[in-house]
Amino acid sequence: MKDPYEKFAYDYDEFGPIDEYLGDEKTFFNKIFLKYGVERVLDCACGTGQHLLMLAQSGYKVWGSDYSKSMLDVAQKNLNNRNYSIPLYQCDFRYLERVFDKTFDAIVCLTNSLTHMQTDEDLLTALRSMKNRLNKNGILILTQGTTHYTLTLPSIEVVVNRPDFSRIFVKERKDRLHTIHILDLFHSAERLESNLYDIVYRILLDEDYNRLLPQAGFSKVHIYGDYDMNEYNDQSRRLIVVAEA
Repeated sequence: MKDPYEKFAYDYDEFGPIDEYLGDEKTFFNKIFLKYGVERVLDCACGTGQHLLMLAQSGYKVWGSDYSKSMLDVAQKNLNNRNYSIPLYQCDFRYLERVFDKTFDAIVCLTNSLTHMQTDEDLLTALRSMKNRLNKNGILILTQGTTHYTLTLPSIEVVVNRPDFSRIFVKERKDRLHTIHILDLFHSAERLESNLYDIVYRILLDEDYNRLLPQAGFSKVHIYGDYDMNEYNDQSRRLIVVAEA
């Protein structure tokens, strides 16, 4: 599987500083983890490390993995710069058992990461691998910005617009696949260039998770529409899944 973040990883954090915009998520995770008695957490698609940092700051014992070596390089730098030491591993989350012999109280797979899997076979392989790395009564948390509501929004979105940098999404939908064409425009005296990245996601919605997670062996599935834990509906701008092993 080709790494779509091989180059993009090094500019990924132009979205914003990794430790400045997770307040609502932090409250949500602390509430959920308290309910389930979570202490040990694996972020199996840790990207540049923003959620690793958030969870470590909250006092959890944290491990991180990602398919992308480039993302892990950036995560390691981000964590080092903030004086956090968190074990990082390169790993395909379809096969966590190849790297991890330990189990966890919670596994998180966040920010549209699972939806890189484009077939039911790969999705179920990944979900079963996550289930098998969970302790008894452990939980899996999945989050994404793709919802029934966001699929109705305009296909062109300016997601970052600073004096020195702009990031534009052009979204293309075909059947159950969503391609995000990401255009990065650097326009400063120090850096003047443009880069284009294409990221392809499987469109997964609440009905898909309610179908797939029981097949993967999860006993209960809760789906929220925001970090305040309101139930998911067709006006939700976020889809958050909490599945019990």
